[in-house]
Amino acid sequence: MGKRFVPKTYNNRRLLRIIIGTVTSVALAAVIIFLVLFFVLSNFVNEMGVLEIPWLIDVTPPTD
Repeated sequence: MGKRFVPKTYNNRRLLRIIIGTVTSVALAAVIIFLVLFFVLSNFVNEMGVLEIPWLIDVTPPTD
């Protein structure tokens, strides 16, 4: 009797391709988010180079 052909049901390269694709996608998303935040928040930098975000500034009236 000859050997019976059994196809590979688990291919290790497929798992490696999924992992590399996931890592690449996450890295690309992080770069895009960083660039968007950089350009959006650069509008809130004053002339002294201090980041002043209007909705994060605590403006409490002085109490006398």
